Amino acid sequence: MRYSKRLELFEKLKNEYIGYLTTTLWKLTCNTDIFDEAIQYALLAIWMNLEKLTGPQAGAYIYRIALSANSKAWRNRTGKNGQIPDATPTGRAAYEEAIDAETLNMVRKEIAKLPEQQAQAIVMRYIEQTDYKAIADKLNCAEDTARSHVSKAISTLRNNLAEMNISES
Repeated sequence: MRYSKRLELFEKLKNEYIGYLTTTLWKLTCNTDIFDEAIQYALLAIWMNLEKLTGPQAGAYIYRIALSANSKAWRNRTGKNGQIPDATPTGRAAYEEAIDAETLNMVRKEIAKLPEQQAQAIVMRYIEQTDYKAIADKLNCAEDTARSHVSKAISTLRNNLAEMNISES
């Protein structure tokens, strides 16, 4: 395949599946550093496997790519033996990090419970730092609707997390 055709196909696939890919990876990682790494692995895998992504099963294949990218990103953080590196915090720092990780995990689970468009909108707005116009374009809705999706998601998350006694910081 010629490079220009390959690049055109990649851009088309990326634009078509980026919302799905980012939402899926965020739900899997829920960590901005690992998410950034996983999205890079996923985009690279899409580039390398473009020929396989032209059929009707492209969505399923991209989901598998996301799972593999997530695994690879986490493996890079924990090492090949599955052990966390020795430079782990201790004392008060370890306690605060554990609380933050637990809170982040709860927030991630609550985002996963949101309706699909609300989950995508909140991930795009606050994780990817996307403006409302771009969110509306990705979700194929009006900009006001995108704002509404984000607002409803925040409200739902606030209520659900308040029930779990998680204070806002």
